Amino acid sequence: MSLLTTLLRGSLFPGDKTTDCPLVDTHQLKVHLRLLRAFHDLRTSVQNTEPSRIPPGAERLNKRQRWAWFLHLAVERFERWVLSLPASYTSPNWAASHVPPIDVLLTWHAYMLNPMWYTEDGLRIREIAALPRFRLDSWLKGARTPFDPLESMSVLSDKRVGCPQCGEGLLVPFLLEDGSGYAQQGFKIECPYCSLRITKETLGVAKIARDLARPQDPTDGALLAHPEVSAMMPSQYLAGTVHTQFHIMNIVRAMSVKEALLQSPSAVALNLRKVTHERKRARAIQEKAGNSFAGFEALTSGASPPRIMNAYADDHIFSVELVGAVLRQESFIDKMVNLGWTDPTYFEAREDEIALHHAAARYHAFLDLMATPPFEYYVPTLDIDLAWHTHQLYADRYASDCRKYMSRFVDHDDKVAESLLSTAFDTTCRTWKSRFGIPYVHCGCPLPGDTIGARVSHLRNRTLHQLVHSEPPSHSDLVPGADSDIACAGTHPSDHNAVCVLAEGEAHREAWKQKVSQRRDKAGVQKGKMDRRAWERGAGHHIPFLVPLPMDPPAPCVATNANVVEGGTAGCATGMADCAVGASEERSLIGGSLGAAGHWLLALPYFSPCRGGANSTQGGGWDGNAFGSF
Repeated sequence: MSLLTTLLRGSLFPGDKTTDCPLVDTHQLKVHLRLLRAFHDLRTSVQNTEPSRIPPGAERLNKRQRWAWFLHLAVERFERWVLSLPASYTSPNWAASHVPPIDVLLTWHAYMLNPMWYTEDGLRIREIAALPRFRLDSWLKGARTPFDPLESMSVLSDKRVGCPQCGEGLLVPFLLEDGSGYAQQGFKIECPYCSLRITKETLGVAKIARDLARPQDPTDGALLAHPEVSAMMPSQYLAGTVHTQFHIMNIVRAMSVKEALLQSPSAVALNLRKVTHERKRARAIQEKAGNSFAGFEALTSGASPPRIMNAYADDHIFSVELVGAVLRQESFIDKMVNLGWTDPTYFEAREDEIALHHAAARYHAFLDLMATPPFEYYVPTLDIDLAWHTHQLYADRYASDCRKYMSRFVDHDDKVAESLLSTAFDTTCRTWKSRFGIPYVHCGCPLPGDTIGARVSHLRNRTLHQLVHSEPPSHSDLVPGADSDIACAGTHPSDHNAVCVLAEGEAHREAWKQKVSQRRDKAGVQKGKMDRRAWERGAGHHIPFLVPLPMDPPAPCVATNANVVEGGTAGCATGMADCAVGASEERSLIGGSLGAAGHWLLALPYFSPCRGGANSTQGGGWDGNAFGSF
């Protein structure tokens, strides 16, 4: 019996139900950390690539701009790969024998961490639903770009875009000197065939017009009368309307939302029901909307919710803006690297694993908090977030655990104003203290010196006997101990997807208040009123921009610029990409959808990307045969 199992034996975690075994174990946490290290190494490699390997026009980009440009290429490669997979070949071991390059894995990983969108796209979009059932027969044949992502940078220079007005295919450069390339914020191009000024907005309007123009399936009536038929793919409905918190496929809601949009006065005036050709219906919607989102809002009388509109930011098949999704992971990955947790030897010794056992135990308590009324916005800490995301990457099991213990699909708001986050964090701290009788956070940075095992081994010695022999078990396993620096570091609040909405003047006031607070704490240490060790751990930290978990009901997403995503101050907190999970109600329901295959990402061993050479079996970066069993 593992230490974690012993810690949780007899626990009523989460809620009033007993877990048969830990929902997340230390092996899974370790593998996830190694995957994050691989992503970090990829970013470092891209930002430090020799100019000779970068195409003309990209060499003038700074490191951050180069990484954002590279992510546009990664999303394009991911989409090409998805669309290239054969529709008739199935293999349960496809990931074990053939996997995509690390940049595609990075994009897929970020996609999986958007729960509702990830799962719903697997329901609505046939190519994505089929994704986990297929192996990669030939990367070059399907994606038509080199396997090595760094080599691909010098080859993949254009993206094919369909003109929303005339339908002609255009090759659009990712980068242009005037900043109007597809991967740049000022993207625009004039169609040489019809003179339409094409932007991300016009492409997004065309995308939602196509979905709105699709006819209602004639089997909808039978589907409503016979729920067992609901395994049919609801591709005719709008993104953000099918999957809800309590129903994986809420066809009634999807139909009602679509009908509400089509029944607006301006839409009715188009007489779309008399137009038999689907493409002509879509064209009529686009023209009436003036190829703009503002025009579409007017067309539908403002009945289109922001969550739906966020899914149509560009022309990619995905309902998530994946470049921004990957960027929002950076602060979390950097924090994990800086703490040393992504080092493959960091938790090698058994005693070094105590911090991970502690993280998993706290995650179970966090689930208990979420499952217990009153339902509030709750903010995870760094260690809880690591365990939570790891659990989410096992998509089917995560969905099953949500149904069993939370009786709902637990989503995570993508972008939330910091004022709400701060309040939510206060609520989390108070609720945790009230329920478990212990503090929620023990904030600070790990001090140099002893190994992790030496710093946290006292936790095992002090609590194991009490936990094994008490009934019900105490919550001592949730307390890292004042001198357990590495475990304390893991209790930083997580701010990975916070959005700063402060005006400049207010931001200056907040910074001033923070400096005053820091001077006060320093004076408290000098006067002996504050523990010096605790102060040294937290010295230099900024106030975190905290991220809540929306409970019941979930809050709508906040719209952002598709190409500009900024995190918080990266202070006493860490960030993780889109705290979310792709999951399916039943594996058989989706037929092995994208959500069903997420767990294979965690079979990745530690590797460093972009080191391929003469001895590289894949020709670019890492050994695809190093996968474990799934």
